[in-house]
Amino acid sequence: MCWRKIMAAGADSLKQLTLELGGNDAGIVLDDADPKEVAPGIFATAFMNSGQVCAALKRLYVHDSIYDAVCDEVASLAKAAVVGDGADPRTQFGPVQNRAQYEKVCAYINDAKANGKVIAGGMIPEGPGFVLPLTVVRDIEDGTAVVDEEPFGPILPILRYSDLDDAIRRANGSEFGLGGSVWSSNVQRAQALASRLECGSAWVNQHAAFAPNIPFPTCKQSGIGVEWGMEGLEQFTRLQVINISKQ
Repeated sequence: MCWRKIMAAGADSLKQLTLELGGNDAGIVLDDADPKEVAPGIFATAFMNSGQVCAALKRLYVHDSIYDAVCDEVASLAKAAVVGDGADPRTQFGPVQNRAQYEKVCAYINDAKANGKVIAGGMIPEGPGFVLPLTVVRDIEDGTAVVDEEPFGPILPILRYSDLDDAIRRANGSEFGLGGSVWSSNVQRAQALASRLECGSAWVNQHAAFAPNIPFPTCKQSGIGVEWGMEGLEQFTRLQVINISKQ
């Protein structure tokens, strides 16, 4: 990977590095969440910039009791979205950035069709450009490419769970650790669970909520160091201790 080459290039002089890399952010929807209330936030942060954001919500775990309702709500929003040429003022979601990524996302869409049930999008259009529909897939499992890897495109797999500890284990079972989120009508309960996610940023009832004064840390294969906030500025400083004798 290119980032390993960057680390290797800095090794000779022991350069300090800050690397913010990829992510496969998981969201967990608790059984007390209202599907209609959480769906717009989930949809917006899964498909922001057509899914081409490192900290976009890329896989969603939903409790069995509200699984069907959440799937239906998110799929309805995806079907209603206007996808097309970014120069067209009617367009809400633009194309994938380049041909290589377009072909990669097409492969993930085919993986979703083979291993789950596509309930929105899924059809690769003919014609010029790299436009792909917002795709939602349900009844899919961990271990498939579209769940375990980072598609970096307009596709969201929604997975079912019944045991919360199992959902957290599955959410944490990724080599990435950029961000994660918990969605619930009980903020205190969600906050306690968010602290168990193995990621640099854990959000409650939102995802990918950024501000320049809030640190944006990384962990696992998602990077090294911190961006933004005072902690981010300190990444570019060097600590010096001046220790003076009392004599």
